[in-house]
Amino acid sequence: MIFSLRQKAAEEAQRLPDLLLKADRIATSILSGEHNQRRSGSGEKFWQYREYDPSDRPQDIDWRQTAKGDRVFIRQKEWQTTQTALFWCQNNSAMDYHSDKDLPTKHENAVVMALALSILATNTGEQVAALNSSDMPGRQDTALEKLARHVTAHKTDDLPMAADMNPAKHSTVFLLGDFLAPVDSIKDRLKNLKERTENIVLIQILDPAELTLPFDGRGIFRTPETSAAHSHEYLIENIETIRSAYRDRIDGHNAALSELCRKQGWHYIRHSTDVPVSESLQALWGIMRSHSVHNRAGGNAR
Repeated sequence: MIFSLRQKAAEEAQRLPDLLLKADRIATSILSGEHNQRRSGSGEKFWQYREYDPSDRPQDIDWRQTAKGDRVFIRQKEWQTTQTALFWCQNNSAMDYHSDKDLPTKHENAVVMALALSILATNTGEQVAALNSSDMPGRQDTALEKLARHVTAHKTDDLPMAADMNPAKHSTVFLLGDFLAPVDSIKDRLKNLKERTENIVLIQILDPAELTLPFDGRGIFRTPETSAAHSHEYLIENIETIRSAYRDRIDGHNAALSELCRKQGWHYIRHSTDVPVSESLQALWGIMRSHSVHNRAGGNAR
């Protein structure tokens, strides 16, 4: 048992350079410009004047602009804030699935997406770390490597555990998994997280076969395993007879998940593993650049 665990850990470690390189290439292709917010603050870049208020500091007065008229002006600067981006990646047998040998597993897509997002975040001055890790957030290569090791080697349940959900306030939390557990279970499990931060991005990663059920003949279905219910298996003699009902059910589940995120004010992105990771990252990068977690918008990447 110990030998098999060590072997698995060694295999995961060997994959790290390739996954990091792939993530870096994707992030580099997306990254453009700086991540600045058009708000006044203590940054270095000037962006506008405004009239002096008694609550302002005298040293912030721009005397050159003030000398041009009879009003006193403050030289405002761009507000650049260092945020923390935290990542949770589902890593269990459910995420090892891929319906075709030419497709990546759901977990591989989750890891590459999380690492690419972390690279984008550090390039904009944000700190990164794993949500369920004791590692301190950082923006150096060591922080990225720690995150990479954690999301590849740390095994998880189908959903984050309550003990994992104590992020720093105002941090942005990225949750990556298949989220096929009952929507009520997802809502209950993430309740503690919602109380800590409103900035939650839920990224549902599915294999295309999980959306369409293209198989024929006999098959075994396994329910997701959560802390509240153990996994169960069901033998279906002829998959074709349930295909229509299955598609209705998965569509209904995903719609309910999207609606849950909308009501909670979270972002929701759905990614299918037959779609390039870069396509979904474009949508996520838009969220990160605009800090539109406050706009309560969501989207799908199919």
